[in-house]
Amino acid sequence: MLRPQWHFLSEEPPTDIVELLLAQRGLAGAERDAFLHPSLDQLHDPFGLPDMEKAVAKLEWARTWQQPVTVFGDYDCDGVTSTVLLYSLLKQAGMQVDYHVPHRIDDGYGLTEAGVEKVHARGSRLIVTVDNGISANAAVAKANALGMEIVITDHHKQEGELPPAAAVVNPNRKDNEYPFRAIAGVGVAYKLCCALAPRILPAGDVDAFLAEALDLVTLGTVADMVPLVDENRALVAHGLSRVAATKRAGIQALIEQARAKRELDPADIGFKLAPRINAAGRMEGADIALELLLAPDLAAARPLAEKLTGLNAKRQAETVRCEELALDLAEAQAGYDFIVVWHPEMHAGVMGLVAAHIMRRFHRPTLVLRIDGDAAGGSARSIPGYDLSAAFDRHKALLDGGGGHAMAAGCHLPAANLEPLRAALVADASERLTDEMRQPLLEIAAPLEAGRLDLQFMAQLERLAPFGQGNLAPTFALLGQEVQSVRTMGRDSDHLRLSLARCPDAIGWGMGERAETLLPGGRVDIAFRLERNRYKGREQLQLLLQDLKPSE
Repeated sequence: MLRPQWHFLSEEPPTDIVELLLAQRGLAGAERDAFLHPSLDQLHDPFGLPDMEKAVAKLEWARTWQQPVTVFGDYDCDGVTSTVLLYSLLKQAGMQVDYHVPHRIDDGYGLTEAGVEKVHARGSRLIVTVDNGISANAAVAKANALGMEIVITDHHKQEGELPPAAAVVNPNRKDNEYPFRAIAGVGVAYKLCCALAPRILPAGDVDAFLAEALDLVTLGTVADMVPLVDENRALVAHGLSRVAATKRAGIQALIEQARAKRELDPADIGFKLAPRINAAGRMEGADIALELLLAPDLAAARPLAEKLTGLNAKRQAETVRCEELALDLAEAQAGYDFIVVWHPEMHAGVMGLVAAHIMRRFHRPTLVLRIDGDAAGGSARSIPGYDLSAAFDRHKALLDGGGGHAMAAGCHLPAANLEPLRAALVADASERLTDEMRQPLLEIAAPLEAGRLDLQFMAQLERLAPFGQGNLAPTFALLGQEVQSVRTMGRDSDHLRLSLARCPDAIGWGMGERAETLLPGGRVDIAFRLERNRYKGREQLQLLLQDLKPSE
């Protein structure tokens, strides 16, 4: 694995850590105040999104004339929470509504012609997509031919022509003028609810619905790893407490199963709650997760949450198996600027996770595919600066379809095109990657003095929370620290615990193999993040190692 190059944003220990971090984020004046005090008043007008008025009018029409509506979602956490959110609003308004989420393996991604036919056969005449649909031109045309109407809500980038839908609500339309493009699919669904709820719910119910919906918005937003800035920061900052105190039995049962701490943060969602929701769509079908989030009480929710925990354990085992499979294939491409691997035994539900693992190991864009007869499909993950969605669009002649985001995307293609696609993507990346992009970079906010590391310092850092994509928890460095003791942890000694002189203990997840290079009495430089470690009523600071190296 490539060791990162350390880049100090400040060479000297700061006197005021909050002001330093705000300056490093380019925040001053009104932006600084808004960042330090996120408020739901900072949300933009939902009618600023393209076609929002058309979407609201179409749903009002469906309610007036009692037309059957289907919410058509996606199988990941963002898609599942989006589906539950909009379905719940329409149900509460007394509309004829159901939902449909495709099966990852049997149906593939998003709104398809086959999916439209399934919904049409159930009698629905209006489909509202959430977290998908921006590239579903053929499916929308099919729906129109069947006499159905489509309202699309999505957040994925528009690559081709807009689908011929009744409305396309998407901040990433080419003609978008909405001031913030980076909201998740559930964020777009929430903006639709903000616009629609005052028109279809009793006046006294609107604020309560929108406030309680923030638990779903927070789960989907954090899980989709969109940047926690602007609207996303406001939504998650207020939504975390809504998740912890949720009235939704399904989320309560999920928190129980995950044994998450009472004061939830984005890491709890990203590593404990969201993987369980995602496991349904990865290993079986997303309907289990939908049923959980719609469960009427804990008696109904707990067995479903337990099942998701079992599916997540199964997903973890499959991920390890497929990572080993892919790693053997990727080693032969270690010098390539784009790694593309495929195998018939790759599990379709974990290809994105495997691609992320290979990408981190080699620091190169990575596409992992499964071959199924004459066809292949897969998921890709990228490094900063290289846009996967644009890369797939440049080589769409080799694909049957594809799309996504700059950092995460998917595609499917004839198996005969695998070798040509690999050659094309390698050449594409070789042309666009710079030497700086090829080297992993570890940004360090500043060096610190060990004596400053206490809970009071942590409280200052937490003024910038919630941390996540786009607002990462800062990384600091301690230089020339004396090693007091070293030991490994975990069943396979995968993890590292390091005791240093005059500072809290440091944990290095996945760094167990580096223990043999550390000797008591030696001196090391460490790069780390900080967290509160709560155990048996006690609270202390803990360092989470990002990297370490011998002191010069």
